[in-house]
Amino acid sequence: MSINIIPINGRNSNFDYEKFESSVRKTLEKTCQNCKIFLFNNFPVTISVDSQIDLLVVISIENIKGNYLFTKKIDDYPIYFQNQIIPIVFVNDLIDDNINLNDKKQIESNEIFIDYSNEINSLKYGLINYLKNKCSFSDDELYIEPIIFIKNKNNFVKDNYIVGDKFDFYKIFNLYRENSIKYISSYKKWSTEIGYKSIQVDIEKITNQAQFDSKIGYLTKKKIDRISKLLSTTKSIYDELNSNLIIINGKAGTGKSSELLLLSMKCLLNKQNTYYLTYNKLLIFEIAKTISAFRNNKSNNNIEIGQGLVKTLHSFFYKLSKTLGVLHILSAERIENLLTLLNKRMRIVFDFITEEIKSTNELKIEDLKSKIQNSNRLDIPTKEVGIDLLNYIKKVNLISKENFNSVSKQFYEYKKRLIANINANDVFLADYYGVLENTLLQIDKPEEFYVKHNVKDKFDLLDLAIGLNKENFEEIDGKRYVTEKGLKTTTNRRVGGLRRKSTIFIDEAQDCHRLEKEILISIFKSQNIVVANGGKEQLIRHTELCDWTVSKALKLSVKNHPIRNKSYRIKKTLVDFCNFISNKYQIKFNLEPYDTEDNGELIVDFRKSHNQDEITNLFNQFSLKGDVYGYTPYESILVLIEANTQRKNVSNSKTIESGIINEYGNIEDNINLSRGNWQHLKSLEDKDFMFWDGTLSDKKDQIPPNPNEIRIIHYESCRGLEANSVACFGIDKFFELKRNDPDAEKYLIEDLFLNQNNEQRKSMFAATWTLMSLTRAIDTQYIQINDENSEFGKIVCEYINTKKENIKVLK
Repeated sequence: MSINIIPINGRNSNFDYEKFESSVRKTLEKTCQNCKIFLFNNFPVTISVDSQIDLLVVISIENIKGNYLFTKKIDDYPIYFQNQIIPIVFVNDLIDDNINLNDKKQIESNEIFIDYSNEINSLKYGLINYLKNKCSFSDDELYIEPIIFIKNKNNFVKDNYIVGDKFDFYKIFNLYRENSIKYISSYKKWSTEIGYKSIQVDIEKITNQAQFDSKIGYLTKKKIDRISKLLSTTKSIYDELNSNLIIINGKAGTGKSSELLLLSMKCLLNKQNTYYLTYNKLLIFEIAKTISAFRNNKSNNNIEIGQGLVKTLHSFFYKLSKTLGVLHILSAERIENLLTLLNKRMRIVFDFITEEIKSTNELKIEDLKSKIQNSNRLDIPTKEVGIDLLNYIKKVNLISKENFNSVSKQFYEYKKRLIANINANDVFLADYYGVLENTLLQIDKPEEFYVKHNVKDKFDLLDLAIGLNKENFEEIDGKRYVTEKGLKTTTNRRVGGLRRKSTIFIDEAQDCHRLEKEILISIFKSQNIVVANGGKEQLIRHTELCDWTVSKALKLSVKNHPIRNKSYRIKKTLVDFCNFISNKYQIKFNLEPYDTEDNGELIVDFRKSHNQDEITNLFNQFSLKGDVYGYTPYESILVLIEANTQRKNVSNSKTIESGIINEYGNIEDNINLSRGNWQHLKSLEDKDFMFWDGTLSDKKDQIPPNPNEIRIIHYESCRGLEANSVACFGIDKFFELKRNDPDAEKYLIEDLFLNQNNEQRKSMFAATWTLMSLTRAIDTQYIQINDENSEFGKIVCEYINTKKENIKVLK
């Protein structure tokens, strides 16, 4: 009979292990003599991009007669503490605040709302999926509740939070005693006699798998070493933080993201908290893994660092709009406003096209598109409506000036039906820019938001959605009304909680929308923001380049730091190819290669299909190159595919279920495409290659890829990523896919000096997307061409005929 407390991976500096052990023994000594407790310090695997596990506590009490820990009674039913798997996050920066519970039992610090719900949910489901998928735990037997421990002079527990001056077992036990949890068991298997005896085996599974999944290869080590060496040499930029908005300008592959990461690491090392925001979820995984490796390195040397949160911009704005109640308020009035906008723009477009038809006496779709694109009489939103209308006319095959009037009416009714199908639960995705506009209004001008949306009469809706305190409403004749002051108070407290993140880093900031920029500046203030700006040649999300030098028509205090066009990773052969493509499409690229004696290799494969041996030989070659450098499979190979030609079991049927609202309030089709699996996945897995498939439709159970997995992703998801060898399958098909994208005809339509015709503009858009994928490789760029007579295929052939060195052609 014994109580065993076993530290793993060193000791955490946030608590005293001897005092923790003493609290365990004093809590258990009267009724429990057989218990095992494992303390994983700094659990090394990145199972969530929202937070790292500072301490993983595993507790198991043997389920035998006379050995128990009673916690409470619920409905006269005794509840016993059986076993727990508890991921714990320590928050140390609120130690001097006045933290308490308000009348809604919500945690507030100095009257600012404290909310770690995203981190809690992300850790909960991330760890469940990790134990299930990686450590062979039974899915239906896992129940995990993370704990946020906030160090503070006050002491209380609430839901998943412990607030207190010290961390010990008393605090954990008190949390479970005070909460309404009926079953205090994280893993049912350990509650059996056999299960308790096998816990040591399960712990070894977790430990071994964590060691396997947390190992870092040469590429990541090189990043960490580079960051560590440069931490002391970035003083000039670092000294400007929190005094000016900082813009780091540079081409693709020149190290903008690395510079952001370097600055954020320096903040963390100085115990500041940071947010790192970008659009690409896969890049979030990469950043989170690097921060985790840096954090573990410092922790092993007993160096405490700040909290570094990594999020996609979309997830940040989703949580913000939900927290403020914006998503719950937007409803029928928004649809009415959108239709009014459509009506107004349709009238302008109708008159413009009618005038052109009268002057030429014919309706030529492509000529009209070019005239609309290059017109200085139309604004961008109206140009978009005009292009959409002409595409609709072409689609329904009613290209006749006599039918123009009736088809225009059909187009309006079609758009009206699309927006009518927008589900209220999907308002964030369907009407993203409308949500942003109203979120900004609530933050900057809550009194206007209050009147615009008649918030006074929305007590029941907001109380259910976000919880309202007594100070937020007034009661008249038994009915409760939200007050304007109450809305302001709620908004300020919830936004104030975000401002604790002292410095914000925004990657690919050229692609931010004006509303995204204004919200971030309103919350964090411009002097606390650092952005990486890639310029027009890297603009893919919007038609306009985001101007970070102004806010609300006022010039900001800005420090620009241009980075040379020299790539920090891409070798000469690959840079030459990218520059050739960019010059063909009049894209200002002019990238300089990474200095190395080895110039890298371009492999062009014109074979439309591959047998198992051919595809295996290719991947063996990529893998061998990575092995030479000491790269992990994750670092060695990245596979890019487009949605259709590289898959099996593909349904080409497209369904339009509803509309989505773009940045200008115009209504677009929301297309669902049935997709199958990558056609080579099974044959390569049979050869012992391990893959992480980022192209799956359902990603809810996916955890970040581990070092031994090769990533398979869509072209659209590759921005910011890198690998020693990048395999681009069906790249000419991807080029055509982007060329025929509805956004291609709207590319840079605000730039009246561009003056491209419609076909040139579409090709320029496609080339911009394609170059994004061609700047991901370090050493070897493999491109597979389905049709060498396609537009992109012809350009590749032209390049091959002019450059022979370090190019391998497969036919």
